[in-house]
Amino acid sequence: MPPTAYTPSLPGLSTTDSLDTIVNWGLGADSTACLARMLTDPAAHGIDLERTAVLYMATGSVL
Repeated sequence: MPPTAYTPSLPGLSTTDSLDTIVNWGLGADSTACLARMLTDPAAHGIDLERTAVLYMATGSVL
């Protein structure tokens, strides 16, 4: 049986979207500060916001 590639889909994104930057936002202090800096001045970080996706995953329990 030949191997097949599995390409998971992300809501709002398609395989034809041309992204330059994908940011993994961990929702913690460090990744939030990094994301805030990039969004405040994207040119300083070489980021085109039209070609950027931010991914996050909220897991765990709420206390």
